[in-house]
Amino acid sequence: MRDKFRFVVILLVFLLGTLALARQILVGRDQDTSEKIALPILGGIPKFELVDQYSDSFSADNLKGKVTLTDFIFTTCPSVCPMMTQKKLKVFRRHQNNSKFQSLSITVNPAYDSPERLKTYAESYGIEDKKWLFLTGDEKKIHRLAWEGFKVGSKTELVNHSPYFILSDSQQRIRGYYNSDDQYAMKKLKKEIIQLLNETD
Repeated sequence: MRDKFRFVVILLVFLLGTLALARQILVGRDQDTSEKIALPILGGIPKFELVDQYSDSFSADNLKGKVTLTDFIFTTCPSVCPMMTQKKLKVFRRHQNNSKFQSLSITVNPAYDSPERLKTYAESYGIEDKKWLFLTGDEKKIHRLAWEGFKVGSKTELVNHSPYFILSDSQQRIRGYYNSDDQYAMKKLKKEIIQLLNETD
């Protein structure tokens, strides 16, 4: 009888210990998944000065204090650029009322894409908000900015542009690249914009 009682007690202790351990594992797992992983710092954006679709000057200083989503396009692009602009527009609409967010589209064909043509292109997508600026300027400077600054495109050809969106933080640091053709990358972009906005003072 005593042996049976002792066995029952040991069994209960074992079961209670197992339940306690399982609870600790589950709680720890929940804590791990709730913690946000810091985004990597992938480089800094160098000094530059371009002109927007309103013929106003825009420089790297205008990136300070803002989470910025940048891409490189050109207005006569027949395929990739319209798709990128449409996808970016959906992301932009979510945050256009947030004072800490802005969008940039930099032309890789500045010889053709004057401020007036960029303005027409923007308006064709219903973009008239000055928080999304389309930039043009000197071809060599834009090429250097794309290749050496944002690290996209081609070393030899400016018009060979990139399908990537580039996310930078309020300190002008690149925090992510997102392939506009990749559905998973676009979901990741949406989450990480919110993460950076929450981190911005």
